[in-house]
Amino acid sequence: MRNAHRTYKYSGKKQGKTFGEVLKATWRLAKLQENFSQEAMKARTDKFLSERNEVMNKAAKATRHEGYNNLSIPASAYYNSNSTHYGAHYVGD
Repeated sequence: MRNAHRTYKYSGKKQGKTFGEVLKATWRLAKLQENFSQEAMKARTDKFLSERNEVMNKAAKATRHEGYNNLSIPASAYYNSNSTHYGAHYVGD
């Protein structure tokens, strides 16, 4: 209320506003200031980070198959008798 009276006295009258309009604007400003206080900002940040960590923990993790680098697979699994020309191994992509 004190801020509303002060605002009305020094600038509201000059701008042609009523005390009710100044009071509403001051109340809106007070609500915004509360939303951007340090505690409110920290609470929103903590909530966002916890939700993000929860989503990331639930996400599937990519892992390589054990046979990916298996070097014991014989060449006949990839090349047949018709794929060798002049020493090169053409698979036919």
